[in-house]
Amino acid sequence: MTNSMVNLLQMITTKLAAYLGEVLPSLFDDWWKQGVIDKLSFQQNQRIEQGKINSLGKLDLAALLRILDQNWYKISNKKNLPMEARHYFKEMQTIRNRWAHANAEGLSADDTYRDLDTLQRFALFINVEESFIQEIREAKEALLTPRVSPSIQNYAITNASKEFEPGQIVCLKSNPIIRGAVLNFIPGGLESRVKVFVNGEIQMYYASQLQAEKTQDANMESLPYEQFHSFLTALQIKYPALSTLYSLNAARVDFIPYQFRPVLRFIKSDRPRLLIADGVGVGKTIEAGLILRELQARRDIRSVLIVCPRPLVTE
Repeated sequence: MTNSMVNLLQMITTKLAAYLGEVLPSLFDDWWKQGVIDKLSFQQNQRIEQGKINSLGKLDLAALLRILDQNWYKISNKKNLPMEARHYFKEMQTIRNRWAHANAEGLSADDTYRDLDTLQRFALFINVEESFIQEIREAKEALLTPRVSPSIQNYAITNASKEFEPGQIVCLKSNPIIRGAVLNFIPGGLESRVKVFVNGEIQMYYASQLQAEKTQDANMESLPYEQFHSFLTALQIKYPALSTLYSLNAARVDFIPYQFRPVLRFIKSDRPRLLIADGVGVGKTIEAGLILRELQARRDIRSVLIVCPRPLVTE
C-alpha cells in the first residue's frame, strides 16, 4: 500500500500542476512571477533558479500546495470553491509532510485510509478525471475489505451518526479543552467526518477524534461564593501561578503597567537571570523592588545582597 500511496501522490502532483496552470494565468498579468515566484519560500525559489525551472509541471507537491494556499482567495473566488475545500487543502499539506518523512514500512492502515479519503476529496475540487478518483476508491477498498466487513462498516457509520447530532457540543479526545458545536455529519467509508464550529471557524474532524462533552454530574457539590473564593485563594497560595503577582498591591507605588514586565518575566523563567537596563527615570529601582517583593511573597527570603557604586551610598 505504501507504493500505491506514493504513486497516487505523484499523480495528484501532476493533476494539481495542470489545475494551477489553467487558473493562474487568468488571475495575474505576470502569473509566473506574481502567482508563483512571489508566493514561494526562499529555499523553493533557490531550487527554481538552480534547476532553471520555468513550468509548474517541474515543481514538487510542497511547492504546488504552497502556491495554492498563497493564492487561495483569488482561486476560490474564480472557481467558486466552498469553504470546506480550504480544510482539505490544508490537510493535503500535512499528508505531504507525513509521507515525505515516512519510513520504508509506510504508515498504519488507519492513517493511510484517512489520507486516501482526504486525497479523494481534494481531487474532486481540482476537477480530476473520474478514472483517477476510481483508483483512489480501489486503494481505499483494498485497505477496507480484508479488515472490516460491510455489516461492520454500516454499523460504524450508523453508530457515529447517532452519537453526534447537529447542535451537540463535542470536544477533542486528545485535547478536551478544544470544544465546539456539531454542524453536520458526513458519512464516508471506514471513517466518517464531522463538521464542528470551533473558535469562530468551521473545522473538519474524524468521528473517532471526537467525544461528546460530559454533562455535569447531578451529585456534584456546589459551594457558596465565599467558600469557593477561599478555596481558590488557598490553591493559589499552595501552588503559585506564573501569571499572577501576589505582591501586586503590596507596594506603595503608583501602578504603571510596564514596570511589572520584569517581574512577570522573572517568575516565568526556569533559571531567572534578568538585566534591567531601562533609561534614566523610568523606574529601574521600582522594577527591582517589585521583583524582591514578589520573591518574598512566594518564598522565605532571609537576606538580599545589593551591590552598587560607592557614590550612591556616600551621597
